[in-house]
Amino acid sequence: MYEAFISGYRLADVSHGKPYYVYCIEILESQTGTRYSIERRYSEFSALHRTLKKDNSDIAPFPPKRVRNSQPKVLEQRRAALELYIQKMLHLLATKQQVLNFLGIEDQGFTSHKRIYKATNCSIHNPNTLGHHPVLTFHCDPYVQADSTSSLPDVVTNGVLLGIYKS
Repeated sequence: MYEAFISGYRLADVSHGKPYYVYCIEILESQTGTRYSIERRYSEFSALHRTLKKDNSDIAPFPPKRVRNSQPKVLEQRRAALELYIQKMLHLLATKQQVLNFLGIEDQGFTSHKRIYKATNCSIHNPNTLGHHPVLTFHCDPYVQADSTSSLPDVVTNGVLLGIYKS
């Protein structure tokens, strides 16, 4: 079983031609715990969709091409839509192998154990969205226990705590 996430996108600098955006795809193979990181352009996704559409009639809808494709809002919408698309295509038995081939991953159930990992420099360019990042936890709430080393009262913390817990 494969889990797919598109964690972000980045502008790829090229020595010739115009720069373009690539989407950073993270694949987790749940049986072995192997992680793959792959970068693909929207045009490569589009080519995959045309191939899948030609071979199969029952496939997921594909996010359309937009005029202002370098706007952060458009890139984030496209990232989310491509993530949903790739997840659906990996879950369909008829398209799974073609999607794995597109990603450069050999299915462990069908072929030998070959692992690939390509390190990427991807980041989410839209800070208003939550990506697939680890959650930080604390052993105790640092704001409930005020700093006891200071001789001055923490008026802000005490006011907030009073407002929250004594209302």
